[in-house]
Amino acid sequence: MNGPDVITKLIAGMQVGDVPDVVHTVTGDRFLVPRAAWNDQLEDVSEVVESQKAEFTETALVSARLYNAKQKKYSYYGVPTKGSSLMNSVWLPLLEEAGFAATDMPGTQDKFYDFFQTVQDKLRSKGKRIFGLGYSMAAKEADAGNLFHQFLVSYGGVGIVTPDGKLNIDDPAVRQAATTTLERLTTPFKKNYVPPGAINWGDVDNNNAFFARQIVMTPNATISIAAAQMDKPDLYYKEIITRGVPLGNDGKPVASVLAIAPTIIPKGSKNVDAAKALLRDFIQPANINAYLKETRARYLPVMASIVKNDPYWTDPKDPHRQVAVDMGLVKPTVPWWMSYNPAYSAVLSEQIWPQAEANITQRNMTPEQATDEAAKRIKQLFEQYQK
Repeated sequence: MNGPDVITKLIAGMQVGDVPDVVHTVTGDRFLVPRAAWNDQLEDVSEVVESQKAEFTETALVSARLYNAKQKKYSYYGVPTKGSSLMNSVWLPLLEEAGFAATDMPGTQDKFYDFFQTVQDKLRSKGKRIFGLGYSMAAKEADAGNLFHQFLVSYGGVGIVTPDGKLNIDDPAVRQAATTTLERLTTPFKKNYVPPGAINWGDVDNNNAFFARQIVMTPNATISIAAAQMDKPDLYYKEIITRGVPLGNDGKPVASVLAIAPTIIPKGSKNVDAAKALLRDFIQPANINAYLKETRARYLPVMASIVKNDPYWTDPKDPHRQVAVDMGLVKPTVPWWMSYNPAYSAVLSEQIWPQAEANITQRNMTPEQATDEAAKRIKQLFEQYQK
């Protein structure tokens, strides 16, 4: 079942009181779990998390520790299972056809993404119908939000919600970061460097456009693009390049927004004790490592010891896996902001920032106007989640 369907079915199950004993949902950390914890719809799984607490990364623990408004307490309402951060997938043959090498890709934010506009221009001059940038810009599913928020952090907006749960969107630096992000994502679209259909893409569609070689590069939430080609050595090892988050425009490292997919036990589960026993066994490092390796490393471990103890994750011959590990487990990471306040889960569910992009690309708003409109609605949502 794909991610959105799991969430839709689980919400329906919670409403009628017919729920599974255990649910793993890839995008639940963003779209459901924080609000379900707030509404006292999840079992407290602290004893499960505590059994391996020393193993989990700090970002994983922060992401799983949520506020229950009915119980008026923070606790662990999800078991961290796997992680992912934004990656950039690039076709090396298309770079070479445009006259460039992999080493020509710049290392800083604006120069990195602008480079692919130059690549498009070069390829178009040869008569090739192609787009340089595969930005997901649809107001649905997860990809557009993933892209927007990593850009937001890159431009200095990491403080949009403070760790104590306060909305900080009127801070001048945050407001400017949001406006800059909207401008940087929508201007290439309006200049025809992004496929027109990107405003309707689901999460799989940028992958499909990449494999069809309709785009030179695409940001993606995991290394799923490369992992899907693991059985084709020429593609996996020689043609697809994976790059992590670029440095900031100032040349300094930028933290990756690290999504932590949780496993939960809904309230109403008929086998809570058995569910907890299953999860305690599942998150033994050896077991969860085996699971993640079977997924072709599309997702990252949330335990640093797994990477340290299993050379699979840092194999120098693999051109993709170690890039993801570097972004998610070595370099700085930040949790998604719904960990601080479930209101931000509502922001994502309403697709407020992708809607702001649509206000610019389809309704002729300026980035400043679109930011103001988004901020107004975000403030309304935060008013609904007061402790």
